Amino acid sequence: MPEKLLTLEEASGLLGISEEEIKKMVEKGELPAYQIGGRFLRFRKEQIEAIVGGIARAKPLEKTPEQPSMDKLLDFFYFNDFYIISAILAFLILWVIIKF
Repeated sequence: MPEKLLTLEEASGLLGISEEEIKKMVEKGELPAYQIGGRFLRFRKEQIEAIVGGIARAKPLEKTPEQPSMDKLLDFFYFNDFYIISAILAFLILWVIIKF
């Protein structure tokens, strides 16, 4: 199974700092990050934990049901736009052929 990379929001929660501070750290090269699709920053959990010294947080995060975030939705459309458009065009062509 491929490794799940952390979003900017998740990394912010682990480090306990704002998303803007994380972006500044990435720009300075203080925090390793991966740019997905030329637009989205993603982080390895191991690298984030190494920065905080691997010390567990005093207060664990509460488990809440996973809600789709805007980043996940944007990632989906960015990587699957060709297939979505192709499927729509195929259905339109079939509809035109069947109707006429």
